[in-house]
Amino acid sequence: MKPILYRILFIVTSFIVSTQVLTQPPGVCTKPLLDTKPIHNSKSLPAQSHPSFDDWVVCEDGNFLCGGYYCEVPPPFPNAPPEFLQQQPLTVTSGKAEFNDLGNTTLLGNVHLIQGNRQLLADKAIIHRGAQKKIETIEACGHVRLLEPGLRLEGTRAEVSVPNDVKTIENAEFRLYNQHARGTSSSITAFSDSRLFIHNLTYTTCSPFQNTWELRANLADLNRVTGRGEAHHAKMYIKGLPLFYLPYASFPIDDRRQTGFLFPNVGVTKKSGFEMSFPFYWNIAPNYDATITPRVLSRRGGEMQGQFRYLLANSEGEFRGAYLLDDHAYRDFRKNKFAFPQFPASDPRTRALRRGDNSRKLFFARNSTNFDRHWSGNLNFLTVGDDNYFMDLGDTLRTAGSTQLLQQASLNYQDDYWKGTGRVQAYQTLYPYQGPVTTEPYRQLPHLSLANDYPDLPCGFEWTMYTEYTNFTRHRDPFTLAASTQGNRYYLRPGLSYPLIRPWGFFKPRVQMDLLAYSLRLNPTDIRNGLPKSPTRHLPIVDVDMGLIFERPLDICGNNVVQTLEPRAYYLYVPFQDQNKFPNFDTTYPGFDFNQLYRENRFSGFDRLGDANQITLGVTSRFLSGITGTERINVNVGQIYYFRDRKVTLANAFLNPNVLNQEMPDRKKRLSPIAGFGRLRLNDGWFAVSAVEWDVYRNEVDKSGVWLQYQPCDANVINLGYQFLRRNPVKVDPITGINEKLYQTDASFAWKLTEEFRLLGRWNYDIQNNRTNEVLAGLEHQGCCTAFRLAWIHFLLPNAGQLAAGRPEYNNGIFFQFVFKGFAGVGNTGIKSTLSRSIPGYQWRGSDF
Repeated sequence: MKPILYRILFIVTSFIVSTQVLTQPPGVCTKPLLDTKPIHNSKSLPAQSHPSFDDWVVCEDGNFLCGGYYCEVPPPFPNAPPEFLQQQPLTVTSGKAEFNDLGNTTLLGNVHLIQGNRQLLADKAIIHRGAQKKIETIEACGHVRLLEPGLRLEGTRAEVSVPNDVKTIENAEFRLYNQHARGTSSSITAFSDSRLFIHNLTYTTCSPFQNTWELRANLADLNRVTGRGEAHHAKMYIKGLPLFYLPYASFPIDDRRQTGFLFPNVGVTKKSGFEMSFPFYWNIAPNYDATITPRVLSRRGGEMQGQFRYLLANSEGEFRGAYLLDDHAYRDFRKNKFAFPQFPASDPRTRALRRGDNSRKLFFARNSTNFDRHWSGNLNFLTVGDDNYFMDLGDTLRTAGSTQLLQQASLNYQDDYWKGTGRVQAYQTLYPYQGPVTTEPYRQLPHLSLANDYPDLPCGFEWTMYTEYTNFTRHRDPFTLAASTQGNRYYLRPGLSYPLIRPWGFFKPRVQMDLLAYSLRLNPTDIRNGLPKSPTRHLPIVDVDMGLIFERPLDICGNNVVQTLEPRAYYLYVPFQDQNKFPNFDTTYPGFDFNQLYRENRFSGFDRLGDANQITLGVTSRFLSGITGTERINVNVGQIYYFRDRKVTLANAFLNPNVLNQEMPDRKKRLSPIAGFGRLRLNDGWFAVSAVEWDVYRNEVDKSGVWLQYQPCDANVINLGYQFLRRNPVKVDPITGINEKLYQTDASFAWKLTEEFRLLGRWNYDIQNNRTNEVLAGLEHQGCCTAFRLAWIHFLLPNAGQLAAGRPEYNNGIFFQFVFKGFAGVGNTGIKSTLSRSIPGYQWRGSDF
């Protein structure tokens, strides 16, 4: 009677289960799932591929580098918790079933077993039951498929141990969907959903239609719990040809961080020769990691680099360091320069070579901490062991020219009305032998500031206040050994305003009081010049900002557009006070530009407050999409009318009568240059920014700049830039004291030659000095499962001495990177940041398939 009862129960169960249809979300795949027919398209599958790739969706639109993607069969219970899945019974469907007296069941034809999210499909299956009539093993043969979330095993024969959840499949092919990986094996043993032991492995992340690269190994262990794979006696093949042999290989099978050696970085530079590093990554904990990198430079020797990163609940940061024990090239350089000195022995650039040894050191620390909702802290500290470090080891124009290294720590407070900062700040100033002449900034030991803002006072008034105390110190001048004036600066600026803001315009009158005092330790020169030890300044600042907003609808080429017209007037009054006897700790004059039109002080910093009796008249016009409100065009233009001459200068005009002409040659003119600024975004591909200043007296351009970007898609981008400054505020001729011109162009691009190859380039050219500042040329390949990029960098060394003699010196570097997607990469990983910085809009698809 038992066989008959089993048959009845099985027929009922089969009928119920057979009415359940596996479905998928609409739009995910473009063909039926579980179709045993192979894919038909213009490409052919490898001849040795016995299973069908019914889970591969062909897509030739260019968004998928592999020409398609894997579409995993949706599990029966997506997003279900493990407790729910463990309680699900085994359901079975088949074309035919046979029972015997031992309780075993033979299933024939379209066998489909489901338990939770695990599925088995086969032509034939035998279910073995134990003494308690519980299922112990399941044997399957024919076209066998084992499906679990993220995993597919396919072969000719399989055995499943139900109590231990161990599955073995022979003549197998597997898919790891999350890693876009596939492979074959003579046999695979899967332990639950955690580990796969694979014999005679082949592994690749290439599409089913190609085997650009393939890893072959005698034995492999893919641990899905740790996200790591291990292979023994592994060989890497490229296009079927052996590339290298590894007795042991460890590689990631998901995106988790893993301890182990990363593939080496390789490059060549003119100053350091051939470079190769071997980074070792240590995944200490989920919120701690470290990278230890031995590095070899053929012209310099061996270097050790290290990085430690941490992420806590309220804090994150990193430490980085580098140590090169004995730099051979630096040692030879020092000997030659002492034999043929370019500067006198007292020059700090020469002293830097004499006091240093041949080791090269760098240390960097960064931290950001939120103690609670009000208090936070920051640390940014960088130091190197010698003045020539970045000149020798920097790989771009920007890093090679680094001479001021920030060393700063701060404690901050903020609530709804108050902000406070306590800070200590210093700089390590470098004097590289072949670098530019520089001056050490003042150290702030300490800096304390407090600000408050009460915008909701009675009758609509607003109150603001800013106060600051800073102690400024500085070492002796390294060129003359002269002492600098040092001391304390006290600053207070309270302000009261009455803003009236409406949809059609605004009116913002404001009165502030500028209060400044010093307690100084004068140097001998300032004592002889009669400078006071405790100068003070107390000046009112009165300004009124007002504007109107008009708008009208337009129809431009069938597009609904809203145009605005926004006239604006800004009046500023600051009485004159003689400030020639004040020190200058951190104040500069950034030069006239569009931002100066509506600023209350033409200087940056508190040591100088520019006298003013002036009004700015300007207008802004915007073109907005009438549907989305997106700004397409923004045009601004304005000009200042001065009611009196300007007198306040940075330097002491009494000690140097030429200061007025050097700093403010246009101080007596009543009209400023006309300053304009524009921003254009016609569509998602075109973007442009432009600024210009027109001198109405000389009828010539004082400053102009244009930056244009065209990016029709993520892969293609072109940038064109042009900049002209008649008087560069940061570069002054040391003989005449006149600001030098800045006249440069910058062009960069990343453009597809084919679907797989892309050309990269950048050229920064100094028209004023008729020389190239920086050139980058590169080639990039993006395949389905490989990526490659090669870049050559040629950049100007900031060599003041040789540039004066007309012999600019350049450094060259060649860097490359080759990536086996989903496995590992070879080359210089820093090339990514270099390309992103040099080519705005550049995007790397090295992890896409």
